[in-house]
Parts: sequence; structure tokens; C-alpha cells
Amino acid sequence: MHGFIYAQTEFHAKLEEIVNNHMKSQNLDITLKVDFENPESSSGDPNHVANALEQSILKKEKGFDLYVTDTVYTGRFAQHFEDLNKYVDKKVIDLYKDGTATSTCYVDTKLVGLPLTVDYGGLYANMDLLNKYNQTVPKTWDELIQTTNYIYDRESPTDPELHKYLAHFPEYENGLVSLLEFIHSFRDSPNDKFPEYTSDNAAAALEEMRKIKETASTPDDFATNEMLMMGALFTKKFIFARFWYIGERPADNNFSFNQLPGKKEGISASCVGGANTSMNRYISEEKKIAAAKVIDFINSYEQQKQNIIQNDLRSAIHSTYSDPEVCQKIDCPKFSSMQGIVRPSSSSVNYEQYSEKFRELARKFIFRESNESAKEILEEIDDIRKIHYVEVNSIPSIVIISVVLLTIILIFCCYIYLSIKRFRKQFIFLSFNYWCIFLFGILMVLSYCLTGLHKLNNYNCLIRPFLLSIGFSLIYIPLFLKMISIFPSKNSFTKFVKDHYSLVFILFLIVDLALNITWYIIDPLIVNKFMVTAGKNFQYCSSSSTLGSVMQYIMYAYKLCILMIMCVLVFAEWNLAAFKQDIRSITSTLYINILLIGMFIIVERINIQNRYLFFGLRAALVYCFCLSTLVIIFGSKYYNISLQKENPYPDVSSFKSSSGSLNSSQYYNSNFNRSQQFSQNQYSHVNNKSGLLSYHYQTGNPSVSISGRPTLFSSTFNNSYNGNVFSNSSNSMNSKNDTQSSNSFTNSKYSNSKNYSNNNYSNNNYSNNGHSNNYSNNNYSNNNYGNYY
Repeated sequence: MHGFIYAQTEFHAKLEEIVNNHMKSQNLDITLKVDFENPESSSGDPNHVANALEQSILKKEKGFDLYVTDTVYTGRFAQHFEDLNKYVDKKVIDLYKDGTATSTCYVDTKLVGLPLTVDYGGLYANMDLLNKYNQTVPKTWDELIQTTNYIYDRESPTDPELHKYLAHFPEYENGLVSLLEFIHSFRDSPNDKFPEYTSDNAAAALEEMRKIKETASTPDDFATNEMLMMGALFTKKFIFARFWYIGERPADNNFSFNQLPGKKEGISASCVGGANTSMNRYISEEKKIAAAKVIDFINSYEQQKQNIIQNDLRSAIHSTYSDPEVCQKIDCPKFSSMQGIVRPSSSSVNYEQYSEKFRELARKFIFRESNESAKEILEEIDDIRKIHYVEVNSIPSIVIISVVLLTIILIFCCYIYLSIKRFRKQFIFLSFNYWCIFLFGILMVLSYCLTGLHKLNNYNCLIRPFLLSIGFSLIYIPLFLKMISIFPSKNSFTKFVKDHYSLVFILFLIVDLALNITWYIIDPLIVNKFMVTAGKNFQYCSSSSTLGSVMQYIMYAYKLCILMIMCVLVFAEWNLAAFKQDIRSITSTLYINILLIGMFIIVERINIQNRYLFFGLRAALVYCFCLSTLVIIFGSKYYNISLQKENPYPDVSSFKSSSGSLNSSQYYNSNFNRSQQFSQNQYSHVNNKSGLLSYHYQTGNPSVSISGRPTLFSSTFNNSYNGNVFSNSSNSMNSKNDTQSSNSFTNSKYSNSKNYSNNNYSNNNYSNNGHSNNYSNNNYSNNNYGNYY
């Protein structure tokens, strides 16, 4: 057992012996060794104590089995302490349920310690002076001012070293204790909770502190530290003093320990301090069981009772103050009626920063070092302690909710438009079911914008990456697989994707789910508190370690990899006439969304200290992702088909091969560039390109005749379409040598009145080998183009 004891007593000195004797009497092979530090053996500076304790705790299984920590540090090191509910006897735990001190041991629902001893703050009164001037212990702060001045005015001429009111408001941690007690003593009734910092009661308490400092104390007496306080107490050079309980001297009639005054009689306050016993969660199971036996004993009712009777310590077991034996030794009603308040160390992420800032701001007001009012000071203090969130009724929330609802209506309208049979034929790129999946994916991603509103919980943090990841896959994987299936170079992979489209789609979803589950198991996102130095703290979702960040960037890389491959595919399929509009729409969404994802990753790395901007930027980028994808894919179709009345698709029957099968290579635009005339060398240059450039620039098989600008897929094709434009036939992949001679196109008229005459082709030999089209012995003669522009 290890800990720092500010005031070591006989109990601490004999604890090892007492525990070991008990274990021996119970025939338990358990031996306790204690290693307590104190101000004589080590520095009592709070920062030194906390850092030394942290170094020992971070040794994990090589550290101590049990730690005795000040109540303000229990919450700070809670993640390293075991939940005592799992090991300590439930009957022992139940003894502490009624005490205020036990609240310092709970972090969320986890019991990370049990109070070993308790310290109470109170008012020491110099009973010699009160009796001399026939005065009583004050019950209110106004009475304290009057009594202090009454005695001081009469006693100070003969005792110039006499101190008035010693408030114990130093610049370090105990200054916060006095602040909290003052504010707590300004409740309206004894059963009220601690006043809100922004309340009128808290402001009145701060103003009363300044009034007492100026009328019933001096700047030095008000800020007295422990050394001067102890000296004044034991020399009786004081009238009243706020200090921790260190015993009383009723026999000598020197001073008495009392409850602090309040705003009105019956209202008081006492900050609860002391030490908690916690268990190292990194030790072995055997050691945990043994450590629990030690806690069961030292925190038992009988042992706590003996600490009160024999060592004049105070216990957190409330029922001990009704025990007859205990009440023979101490004033039970005084301690049982203490109106306790604990420091919020367990609810603040950075308690040291909170405490320091609180003391600094309050001190400036009390000592008139600032022109700010008590209200303004307390609002700043509230911002330090309070955790804010994006309120549902705030303007940013209203804007987000409004645009999301409007977009949901737009998605529903797109579904209706898609469901109309006379329009559905325009959405031939995907089947009806997969277009519905596409819309549902946009809806999922869009829902992310609402998960950052109001108070966060761990479920919000879990669902946020899931919505983005799965929603992205529902949007892009159907498009991705379709583009693979219509790739001009046919192979076993593209054939497998086309023949098992739904299976491959499900496999992608399984991969997505596996990544999300792995992230959740390894290091899930949880609610954390963003502590802002000069602003309002707020909640956000983050991982506990770097493993979570690694999983996050793996997800980003996976999604960006899919988008990059799609960029290559749209480049290769750019001239696919049957799906020209779809390819161009997908291309636009790819470039825009890659940019948006990149911006999202950058925003994730920026330290944004405003909660509205923190969540608003992320929601705005995600919303742009959804809206741009929806408008470009569906909006372009609506504009071209319903408004411009265009028929963007050629008749598929125009692209059939001589065998009647549908060849992907024959879906490329069969016309040459009409903006300029190709020379023989230019034509050869385009067709000699290899790989992606060959797919991008090739213009198809000239043997295919296209008459005018054909309407969208013929009714025959539309009625028989089964979801795949290209057949599974491998005939189109077989090598063949097509020799064409004297092919002439004469007076072919298109709907745009472009006339081609005297176009004679001779000795044009085409050979299709493997996956690419190689043209050999291509001789063109008498190629005259008329009316060409």
C-alpha cells in the first residue's frame, strides 16, 4: 500500500501491524506492507504529490497493489483503478452509501475507491475571547462580521498581534475549498443542491467574501496559509478561523470546532476531504482478491469505529455518528449534521487547470484586481467547469435540422421520380433496387449531421463513423461494380463481377462491417470533454489511444482507394456512348467528393475550440457530399429528360455485333472527332495507344452503322433488359479478322444535317486480339468529307 499522508497519525503508523494481525487471526496468507509519505519525508506541494503518485501508478503491474490517494486525485487516476464492486464485500460498500464523501469515489458508475478517512472543514472559535466578551459562535456571515469587529475593537489595543478572521484562502488548492464552502453556504435551504455558478446566490456569496475580507479581516489574514494558521491556532492569536478539523481543546477552553456560518441560520457548508483507498487494476487476479480482503477489513464498521474512538479520526460511514460508544467521545450531532460539499475532481477532465483558473478569477474579484462584476467572473468560472453541447434550439442546430429535412424530402421526391415507369427507363445504368440502395446510402450519410446535436453519449460516437462508412458503400459500391462489369477489356474478373454482382456487393458491405467492428473492439470512439482555455468546454467523440486513430485513417484510405480506382475506370470508359451521361455525372461526383473527403480529414486535424464551428464544419462537409451527389446524379437526369426533353442514350440495337451479341467495345462512340478532320497519321496515333489511353480514345468498330441520333434503348431491349447491358457471351472476345473492302457511305444524313459523301474505304483490315483492338494495313483512299464542321 502506498500513499501520501498530510497529517500522519498513530492509525497510519500502526496500520500495517493491525491489518497483518487480523489476517493472521483469520488464517489468511495475506501480508500488508505500507509505504506512506508525508510532508517530513517528501514535499507536500500538491503538484509534486500528484506527479509522484502518477509515476508509481503508471508502472502498472509493477506498482503497488493498493493506493491511498487524496480525494481530489481519485478521479484523475480512475482509469488505472479497479472497480471495487467486483471484489469488495457488498455489505462493506453499502455502509458508505449515505455519506457525501463516497461521491468522490465514483466515476460514472465505476466505484474506484472507498473512503479510508474523512476531513471536514469548519470554523474554529477562540472561546477565551468569546466568553470574555459574552459572545456566541456566529450562525451567519453577517453575525461573524459583527462579532469579529466587536471583539477586535476591544482587544486589539492590548494585543496588536491578534488576527481577526483567518479565511484560509491561499493561492493554492485550499483556496478553492474556501470558495466552494462560501458558495454552498448561500443556498436557500439545507436540502438544496450546490448553487449554479451563474445563479444570484453564487454572486451574492462572492460579494460576501469580498465584504468579509474588507470589514472583518485583512488581505494577509484572508489569504493565510497552513503554517501561519497553525501558529495562530496554538498561540490563541485569532478570533475566528476557517480550517480543517485537527481536534478540539474543550478542557483547556482554548478553541472549539464548529460548523461554518451561512447566508442565514440553519445553512452551513463543509468541504469534505480525506483519503480514499483504491486498487491497482493491472495486478494479478490473486492479488486483487487479497487486496479486496484488506479493504474489507480497514473499511469495516468496527475498524472505522475504532479509528474515531482511539485516533480521533472521522469516518465516512454516517451510521457511526449514532453509535453510543462513539458519541461518548465526540459531538455526534455536530458531525452527523455537517452539510458537506465535495470538489468536482471526478467530473472535470483537467481538475488542476479548473482549480487554478477558478482561484485566479475569484481572487482578482475579491482583492479588487479586476473591474468585472461577480456575475461576469462566475460566468467565466462556469465555462471552465461546465461541459456545453450544441443545443437543439440554437441557430446552428435549427439551420442543420432544416436543411437535412429539406434534403430528406428531396430524396423522397427522387424515389418517386425513379418509381414512375416512363422515367425509370432513363435509369438503366443500375437496376431499380440498386438505385433505391443508392438513395438510402445518401440518407444514411445525411443522418450523420444530426448525431452531433444535443448531449452526446457513447451511442452517438459509435453510430457516427458507421453512418459515414456504410452510407458511402451503399452510394458508391453499386456504381463501382457496374463500371467494372462494363470495362472494355473483358477478363475473368470483370465477368465474375457481372455474373455475381449482388454477391460482390454484399462482400464489400461485409468488409465495411468488419472494419467498423474491429475499430469498436480495439479502441472505440467514446465521449470526451474538450477543455477550452478561454471559452466554453464541450463534448466530442474521440478514441482513447492511437489505435483508434490508425483505424480511422485505414477507413479513409479504403474509401479513397475505391474513389481513385473509379477515377481510372471513368477515364477508360469516357466514350461509352450508351452511358455517356452517367459516366460524366459519376466523374463530377468523384472529383467533388474526393475534395470534400480531403477537406474533412484536414478539419479533423484542426484544433477548433468553438463547439458550433467544431460540429458545424463537419456537418457542412458531409451535407455537401450528400447534396452534390444527389443533385449531380439525379438532378442532371431530371434536367436533361424532363426539362430539356433530351434522349441521351443511343439505341442499343445499333451497337449489336454481326452475331447479335452485345460487345462492350462496340458501345464506344463510332464517330470520329467532328471538330476537326483526322489525318491518316492522327488516326494511327490514336489507335496505336496502349492501355487506358487506348480505351479512352478508341472510337469503336466502323462497321456499326448509326442512323441519325437514335432514341433511348429500343422498347424491345427495355422490355427484355435483365440488369446487365452486355451479354456473357465470349464470342466478342475471340480473335477474328474482318476484312472490309470498298465500304462506302454515301449521302448519309444525320439529324443535325451533317452530310458525308464519297467516303470510300478500301483494304481496311481489322484484327481483334485479346483485350485490345489492333488495326493493321489500314489504308484509306478517296476519303472526301463534304459539309463537315
